[in-house]
Formats: sequence, structure tokens, C-alpha cells
Amino acid sequence: CTTAAMECMRQYISELLDFIADMHTLTKLKNHMKACCQPLHEDTFGGNLKVGLAQVAAMEITKGNHRDNKAVVRYLPWLYHPPSTMQQGPKEFIECVSHIRQLSWLLLGSLTHCALHQGSISCMPIPLDAGSHIADHLIVILIGFPEQSKTSVLHMCSLFHAFMFAQLWTIYCEQAAAAPSLQNQNQTEFSSSAILTGLEFWSRVTPSILQLMAHNKVMVEMVCLHVISLMEALQECNSTIFVKLIPMWLPMIQSNLKVRDSVLINKSALFHNFKLHLISLCFSISICQLGCSCVFRPSRTG
Repeated sequence: CTTAAMECMRQYISELLDFIADMHTLTKLKNHMKACCQPLHEDTFGGNLKVGLAQVAAMEITKGNHRDNKAVVRYLPWLYHPPSTMQQGPKEFIECVSHIRQLSWLLLGSLTHCALHQGSISCMPIPLDAGSHIADHLIVILIGFPEQSKTSVLHMCSLFHAFMFAQLWTIYCEQAAAAPSLQNQNQTEFSSSAILTGLEFWSRVTPSILQLMAHNKVMVEMVCLHVISLMEALQECNSTIFVKLIPMWLPMIQSNLKVRDSVLINKSALFHNFKLHLISLCFSISICQLGCSCVFRPSRTG
């Protein structure tokens, strides 16, 4: 990210972030590739492009943050200002879903950069001190889901995006703990702070998950399946935060749904290839957004 090409991209970071946040981008790219008969895989090209651009944005924001988080506040002005309890209506719900989708791509870009350039400069576009505010964005989705999910397929998919982001943020915190600390900062202290950030995130979000499960049996099964998938994904990544959260999660799941044995006892199929895991996450998010975009078509898609 120190080439002359980056100088050309730097002035378009805001537009780049809008591109990765646009739910319809993947569908537009897929349709364009079909029309042009491009020899690329139409279901994966858009997601790979978004991740590549997210790496550029993540590095630029990281370099511009310094100690006052100036860059992230400039490009994501809503990050530290989640909706208040009195503001949580349909408009705020869909805005939070959009923000979480955008953050998911940005974290994917950051984690992909770290996986490809191990030992190089840290790529942390989202400061750890934003964790509690991000949790509040997620809580808006969890609390509003029972009512808002009836609105459209886009709203129904919000729970998928919420849990997918939760997984990415957990991995992001663990990667931050393992990455070289910033200048003049104690490595052990920073690593502990990063892990605590991940645990604090879950301490804030879990009550809303329990509240969501209290609605009806269908909601219980839906949430439990998301939590189980999350647990298996974190287990595959050898997550230390996952180990600390098991005592809290298992009773919640076991009391409502039979847990797959792999979550409890299978330690032999751990996902040692972190890059492949990120590719899998990219594909899952892309397929979900393609599906939502195809069903939900506003009068103007830009």
C-alpha cells in the first residue's frame, strides 16, 4: 500500500466504502459478467473484489487513525454513535444492518491482509475501543429482529449478518492480540486488552440474544442454529475467546436444542488454514447478499 497507485486511490476511499456497503453491487457485477461473457466465476468474483478493495480501505484507515482515530471517524462517522433506546425504529434497524454489513467487509479485508502479510505492519482499521459501540449497533438488530423480520427478505437476513459480524469481530480481536503492538505500547498489555474487548462485546450482546430466544420456539431454534454455527466456526479457528465463552453458551443451547457432537468433542478437524476460512466467510456473505439483492429490488438501485 505504499505504491503510487495508492496515491490515486486515496481520494476515493469514501466511494470505495460505499461500494462495499452496497448490497446490490454483487448482483450488478454478476449480471455484467454474464452479459460480457467474462471467464471468471460469477458467484465469487464480486466477493473477492470487495475483499480486495476492503484491504485497501482497511490499510488507509489504519494509517490515518494514529492515536485519535481520526480516519475511522471521518469515513465511518456513525461508528461511535449507535441509536439510543428511544430511537430504535424501522429506519434505525435497517441503518444498523447496513452498517454491520459494511463493517463485516472491512474486517474481512483487514483479516485477509493480516493472513497474506503475516508479521508485517498491523492492519486495524476499527479501534478496539469502538467494541462497545459496535455491540450497541448489533443489539438494535437483535432487539428489532422479531418485528422487523416480517418486513422483507432483506430484514429476515439481518440475523445472519449479525452473527457473521459477531464471528468476524471475535476473530479480529484475537488477531489484534497476536499482532505486533503499536509503538510505545506494552505487547502483553495490548494483547490482554484485545481479548477483554472480545469478551466485553459478548457480555453486552448475549442478553439481547437471550431476549430474542424468549419470543417463541421458532425463534429459539433459529438463534440456536446461528449460535452453534458460530461456535463451530470459532472452534475451527482455535479461538481462545470461544473457550472462555463455552460455559456461558452451552447451557443456553443445550436447554433448547440438541448440540451437535462436533461442538463438544470433535477436536480433530480444526481449521488450520486461516486463509481458507476467510475465503469461506467471504463466500457465505456474498451468497446471502446475492440472494437478498435478487429478491429485494428497490425502485432505484443506483
